Amino acid sequence: MNRPEPGKKRYFDFERLAVYQSARKVLAMLLPFLKKQRRKAGSTADHLDRALDSIVLNIAEGAGKERGSRDRARFYRIALGSAKEAGAALDLLGVRGLIAHDIGADARELLLEIVSMLHAMSR
Repeated sequence: MNRPEPGKKRYFDFERLAVYQSARKVLAMLLPFLKKQRRKAGSTADHLDRALDSIVLNIAEGAGKERGSRDRARFYRIALGSAKEAGAALDLLGVRGLIAHDIGADARELLLEIVSMLHAMSR
């Protein structure tokens, strides 16, 4: 096994994907809200939290499958569905006035970018 040069950082393939980086970014953006407001926001916050995890995890799993395979596309479609679910949960939280408008709007824009990328990747 070839060892990397000392001090050189190693990466999983999925960590280099823009869609993965965006999914981590939206999760990090919403994490403070999820930690503080979980009790107040209830099951909708739980849905949002699980959907965000699902996006990240399914992108990583899909990236590990053979290029062009149906299995790879299936994981990306699951991530796509989770991204849409996260968008809907975010919308519900906004309607209920449970999330700050600026945070919700920024997260929504990132989710729209993620949905766009996953649409292309899942074909």
